Amino acid sequence: MNKQMIAELAARLEQAGSLSNADRVALLKDIERYAARDLYGAARLCKDHLPKDADLRLPRIVQSAPRIAKYFEERMHRQRSAIDMPLEQDRQLRQPEAGRSYTGPVVGTTPNCVVQLDNETGDFIVHPRNSLVREFEPSEKDVDVAIRYPSAAIGGVGLVRSVEAAVQGTAMEMGMSASHGHEHSTRAHHLSHSMEMSK
Repeated sequence: MNKQMIAELAARLEQAGSLSNADRVALLKDIERYAARDLYGAARLCKDHLPKDADLRLPRIVQSAPRIAKYFEERMHRQRSAIDMPLEQDRQLRQPEAGRSYTGPVVGTTPNCVVQLDNETGDFIVHPRNSLVREFEPSEKDVDVAIRYPSAAIGGVGLVRSVEAAVQGTAMEMGMSASHGHEHSTRAHHLSHSMEMSK
């Protein structure tokens, strides 16, 4: 986001109490887009410009920014326990686990972390940014990505693919294994047929 867009977003935040429902929804979407690029900038903007009496519930990722900064930002090289999310029941902020794959959109980016909403659990997965094999483009906010840790999650490498590519790769692997199995069964049939003929 450029400075003009941030200034416009700040002005809309200051008027949040008088906005229509449609304008409030649009404002929240814009805050989410900003958080996907710069989580701490979005949180700071909301803190500085949203009036206390505005009665606007900020997106979960923006509410979670202080906890991400405190518990994960400078400690990504060590394993941490999961932390409950503010104002959410059964939702957590947590680090990735080895051998797991996480699918969902990237909802926050910080200097050391990439935060992904896990579609399976609804938790925020805090990935170490420097261990991911691909940078995230700001335009990918609403695109689901699959991040997989084949070995160690902390200190390991996270393999990032778009969900479409991951689905195509799985389909191709299944197709290859099915055709490979077909080759084996055809070859076994020919072998047994030729053995019968030689008798």
